[in-house]
Amino acid sequence: MKSAPIIAAAVSMLAVAVPTRPSRSAPSIDSQVTFLYYKDVAAAAQFYGGILGLEQTFDEGWVEIYRISSTSYVGLVDETRGSHRASESKPVMLSIVTDEVDAWYEHIRSADVTILSEISDGTAVPVRSFMVEDPGGYTIEFFRWR
Repeated sequence: MKSAPIIAAAVSMLAVAVPTRPSRSAPSIDSQVTFLYYKDVAAAAQFYGGILGLEQTFDEGWVEIYRISSTSYVGLVDETRGSHRASESKPVMLSIVTDEVDAWYEHIRSADVTILSEISDGTAVPVRSFMVEDPGGYTIEFFRWR
């Protein structure tokens, strides 16, 4: 049957592109927030709220939260008040999945943002992506599955 390999390949790609659900025995998860720690929260807020145009959903002055999608958020925390401290090493990368990666690339290029990698199609992973650096030194990746 010739269509079996094609169907298997399509199912395999869907497994990569479609989020998986926790096992039925695990409690549900409503949303997700990634907290990043800064020496200068105002500069980070200008990047996420001003340049990226994300909606601010919470503001306590020392911690601000911005909506990335209907269930994912990024939290910006003043290192002097949060659970962690800002550090020179940034072993965290925030990846934003969007079908409009090319439009985001053009939007970012028009702002004063450090571009870490130009837009390109991946060879090891089937994505189109680019990376920038936020004001705190964190790597932000924009990508879409190919």
